Amino acid sequence: MVRSDPTHRRWLAALSGSIIVGALFAWLPLEAAAADLRQGSDVTVGHTETVNDDIYSGAGTINIEGTVNGNVIAGGGTITVSGNITRDLIVGGGTINVTGHVGGSVIAAGGNLTLNGPVEHDIVVTGGMIDIASGAIIGRDLVVAGGTATVSAPVARRVQMSSGSLTLKNHVGGDVRGRVDHLKLDGAQIGGNLDYTSDNQVQVVNGARVAGTTTRHTPTDGNRGNGFLDWLRELIGVLALGLILIFLLPGIATRAIDTLRAQPWPSLGIGAAILIITPIVALIIFILGLLIGGWWLGALLIPIWLLVLAVGYVVSAFLLGRLLFARLGWAGYHDALALLGGLFVLTVLGLLPVLGGFIGLAAVIFGAGALALVVSQRPWIRQARI
Repeated sequence: MVRSDPTHRRWLAALSGSIIVGALFAWLPLEAAAADLRQGSDVTVGHTETVNDDIYSGAGTINIEGTVNGNVIAGGGTITVSGNITRDLIVGGGTINVTGHVGGSVIAAGGNLTLNGPVEHDIVVTGGMIDIASGAIIGRDLVVAGGTATVSAPVARRVQMSSGSLTLKNHVGGDVRGRVDHLKLDGAQIGGNLDYTSDNQVQVVNGARVAGTTTRHTPTDGNRGNGFLDWLRELIGVLALGLILIFLLPGIATRAIDTLRAQPWPSLGIGAAILIITPIVALIIFILGLLIGGWWLGALLIPIWLLVLAVGYVVSAFLLGRLLFARLGWAGYHDALALLGGLFVLTVLGLLPVLGGFIGLAAVIFGAGALALVVSQRPWIRQARI
């Protein structure tokens, strides 16, 4: 098992040693490279503190109570922002609570998200439970993807949705579009058109109104007869990747599942940061590369990112298989069998409507975070040199 004593020291190593942050520091301008890096079990910016820089943080608990004249990019188990951030807030964690002022945009992914403060630009959120309360103000657009989402705040421009259940309770200046299982307009006033894809009719209650046209599309899932074959192909493809990991890099595979089991919250925070930040960094590198050379590094970062996420899914399945076999009292099995068992369970659960997608996303995030922690520690390199 992985020792938890040096966990605090490994947070910065995991973040800066990962593909994302390493690329970011290598390519951003010098002002960004001098960002304020904070790590530990608890990271706090006190209510009387002012930080005139960007903050990059990884910790079990993160509290931003003061003023940050820059961006905040953070991953952790619990993240609370009650202070003032003049630019963007990019966070990933188990529980996220934002009540402060954000001068730019909010990009957030987590299990439970609550936003109840003014945001001058856009909000892009994905999570299991999302609550954008009436104390929030969305200055531009809202992009929401979640199991259950309630939006009580006014949205100045558009809403793009991809949710299991979405309730809108306030004014939306422009169009509302996207796919949703259950859509409810509870007193909402839609200034533009409502264009949605769903098996269910929208619920319109408490005087809700759509100023433009309302168009409902019926979901088309393609050829349902090939569903089993598609599932089988997915299982075989991920299994092949897992077997490569087990047989070629057994040390990394074993330590990754040990790390995930011993440090689930750090794994969640770092995995969420990897998921959210990498495309942004890739775009920055690509744009800078067009100006100073090396644009191909940005293009290369995306397939690497996808590979890391896929391996993260494998790591979570590997751990699930081992836990399942231990529960059943089985012993003497090969790791490949545990991997197959875990993948079978995950892919079957992935077939569940809405919930399956979030189970798969959780597996990806947890596993990718554990993998980043292991790579940053590099114990397998030290063992090879002995």
